Amino acid sequence: MITQVLDSPAAVARVAANIVAAAAAAKPEPVLALPTGRTSILLYDELAWRHARHNIDLGKVRGFNLDEVTLPPHDTRSFHSFMELHAWGRTGIARSRCDIPDGTVPDLEAECRRYEAALAEAGGLDLVLLGLGADGHVAYNLPGPVTLATHVVRLSDGLAASLEVTPEKWPLRAITMGIGTLRAGRKVVIMATGKSKAPAARALVAGKEDPEWPCSLLRGHADLEVLLDREAAASLP
Repeated sequence: MITQVLDSPAAVARVAANIVAAAAAAKPEPVLALPTGRTSILLYDELAWRHARHNIDLGKVRGFNLDEVTLPPHDTRSFHSFMELHAWGRTGIARSRCDIPDGTVPDLEAECRRYEAALAEAGGLDLVLLGLGADGHVAYNLPGPVTLATHVVRLSDGLAASLEVTPEKWPLRAITMGIGTLRAGRKVVIMATGKSKAPAARALVAGKEDPEWPCSLLRGHADLEVLLDREAAASLP
């Protein structure tokens, strides 16, 4: 594990963008696991800035989103909408070369199997980009027993509320890449910014493998890089 403590969230985004650029340069068609969430917005902004200045070429990237909630793609709270707004196109990553779980299909378990098959057909993940939840979740692998492959998870009411999904639509579910899928990636990068992430960052960097901190289950990965700003790193030894 390599841990970098950086001065600011913007610095975390710049270093993560450097890693994406290296992955794109190392292989003709790199396969990336793409995140959503507040931490990733600065990363996509940085990639868009570089793309606009012709400093990076992500046109041949294959993208697979980490997760998706059970909302229609056009719903502004869906991760599909997030990617349309922040990532696809403006970064040079083409929507046509990206896959994202469909949370509206009648058989969610079959969609999980389809997604795993698509990942395998693409040759597996070259680079997994992850944000870190304050409770230690990565993608939507939540504290507690962890399913290894892509699977369906019931989100807590608190997480549903944070997505501005009203109680009449609870329980909200999501399709997520599992810990096993993430660990199979050739390189894993975890980003965390802000003081609310400090306990999870400590569990990841300095703790033991513990299902109550799902991020810690990635500790043993052969090529894991953790990018923290100073606030997220405040509780490290």
